Amino acid sequence: MRIPVTWLDKHGNCSLYFERLEKPGFESVKVGDSHVKVLFEAPRAGFSYGCSPADIVKLLTEVSNLVPVLPDTVAFRQPNRTQNQQDPTWGRFLYFAEFAEHHGTAIAVEAQELGAPFKWSKRMTLEDRAEYARLLRDGHVFVETKRDRVAVLTEEAVRNTILYRSFLHEHGYLADYHQKVLDDKTALDADLEVAENLYFSRSPSEREAFAHRFAEGLRDRLLASGAIPFAPLPKNGIHNASC
Repeated sequence: MRIPVTWLDKHGNCSLYFERLEKPGFESVKVGDSHVKVLFEAPRAGFSYGCSPADIVKLLTEVSNLVPVLPDTVAFRQPNRTQNQQDPTWGRFLYFAEFAEHHGTAIAVEAQELGAPFKWSKRMTLEDRAEYARLLRDGHVFVETKRDRVAVLTEEAVRNTILYRSFLHEHGYLADYHQKVLDDKTALDADLEVAENLYFSRSPSEREAFAHRFAEGLRDRLLASGAIPFAPLPKNGIHNASC
């Protein structure tokens, strides 16, 4: 099985599958000097983002003075069954996303199925071992089987992974891209197209390593200041959708 990849949605608009949201709620919020667009696709029964738009806005407010730039858009999306099976992810950074009329850099948060088994192979690379350690720190409880280590996704562990780690990790890609491409003072080249080509010529593992370092450093600063963890915030406006 593979995720059907088409550049055209059912309305004939050009987009990728993770840019297509079904009737999302929308709100534009001011965070520091920036305006961030928040799109919220209601999760299916049994799924959760582990956090609400209000939680994400609070986190963005806490980091706004610690990061060089904020994303243009934050999108909460519900993957379909095939996407959830074939391309599971906590979230993703989109260098240029098009959610209908909302364009620009984006961090997408993906709904997770609570109670579902989360398998981790016993055969691990160094990167796999590092990620496994982070998952244990997030509160995922794994039980060994013959071939795998298996955890059951819980609300608290999903919240810890998505809100306090994955979101910061995706923000690391944004910080790296801003530093090396968008910022005139630090860009790899004065020409935007050249700078972008140089940026993407770096290996994915190098960009991934930067995002991990960025997220860990940012998380440590937020923990030290007492900014995280925090209790789930009340849902208002678009946050009334079940999360």
